[in-house]
Amino acid sequence: MAMLDQQAVYAPTSRLTDRAYLAWAAVAIAYAIAFLQRVSPQSITGSFMHDFNTDAAGVAMLASSYFWGYTLMQIPAGLLVDRYGVKHVVLTSMVASSLGSAAFALAPNLVDVFAARLIVACGDALVFTALLKLVAQSFADERFGMMSGISQVSGYVGGVIATTPLAAAVSGFGWRSCFLFIACIGLANLAFAKVALKPDPVSHSNKTLKGVVVAARQALGHLANWGCAMTFASHFAVVTTLSGVWGIPMVAHFFNISPTAAGTPLLAFMIGNALGSIFLGHAADRAAGALDRALIGICVLRMLLIAMLVPAIAHAFGLVYVTVIFTALGLVAGGTVPLVLKCVKKLYTADLIGVGASVNTTAAGIFAGAAQPVIGFAMLAASQLSGTDAVHSAAAIDDAGYVALIVILLLMSLPGIAGPLLMRSKLIAR
Repeated sequence: MAMLDQQAVYAPTSRLTDRAYLAWAAVAIAYAIAFLQRVSPQSITGSFMHDFNTDAAGVAMLASSYFWGYTLMQIPAGLLVDRYGVKHVVLTSMVASSLGSAAFALAPNLVDVFAARLIVACGDALVFTALLKLVAQSFADERFGMMSGISQVSGYVGGVIATTPLAAAVSGFGWRSCFLFIACIGLANLAFAKVALKPDPVSHSNKTLKGVVVAARQALGHLANWGCAMTFASHFAVVTTLSGVWGIPMVAHFFNISPTAAGTPLLAFMIGNALGSIFLGHAADRAAGALDRALIGICVLRMLLIAMLVPAIAHAFGLVYVTVIFTALGLVAGGTVPLVLKCVKKLYTADLIGVGASVNTTAAGIFAGAAQPVIGFAMLAASQLSGTDAVHSAAAIDDAGYVALIVILLLMSLPGIAGPLLMRSKLIAR
């Protein structure tokens, strides 16, 4: 009899646990697709410029549209998840991402490209917030850290797919077919999520959008919070521009190889990112008393690694050297985010950590979105002034253009040094 009672208890518990993992898998897949969408421009740059008869400015617009849509939805993301629940928000997000991806694949002109990528980004912006809330609701506190870390790694899986695998698929089937396929995967995952996710409980949140905006405005009244936003914005904009927009075109140009072959260093970057987020994330707990110094040190290291990608050095040492540099950049980038998140928790406290995350992500999106047109124009202008590749094609980017890219990335890194200095006094006080 006792045995039967134990089986009766264990069976429902097991089913609930299985349901929680299925629900997590559905949202984690959505996050992987979102991350793939964010860093995919680098794998389609050549085909995109050819099909739309555009240049680096057109690629910059493609990247910028995603950042603006992502930024637009960051402030209300936490509020929407709290108010309407994970299932409603995630399903809406998947619909927007899938339809936007299909519209992007079918876009006849650059205006439609911009609108489609904007829709994709608005949907993708909600996914990670919803994923973290689902983890908090579905798993015990002692497993939250591990599941949150694995959730972050699920995004990097999408980033890995966006490098060599996507570049190879684009070469074989064309970028339009690839993004139609991504849209179909998203719709299939939508059907899976609709079944796997439990109905949302009635929300008792008394948060309002006005309250979130007021809290964000008050937060920006503190200089230390500006420092935190500067630190994350600098990291996000620099790393995403290099790894998600210009990385593959740059490597392909350096060594005159196909985008598929050029995806190898970026694949190494994404793997390094995943490893860095796990191992250096654990080390971040031990750096709690010296977060400012750790962030400055990691920013300086990132700048040094980026400077080591200057065309003259890359040509001299070859593809293996560049792959090693991108791997190291991935480890550094993966370890930066946990350090910033620890600063957010210290500065905003647990009660306002959602506001802190929204402020930081919004600042990052604005910085990254505003930087892309500047980068595209500077690369094109430098290439044309150099009189090499630009002689043959007004749209070509040569070594001089990539030198301009690296110089701008180094300048964009400087807030990552100033930010921790602004946070120092408050971090010590906490």
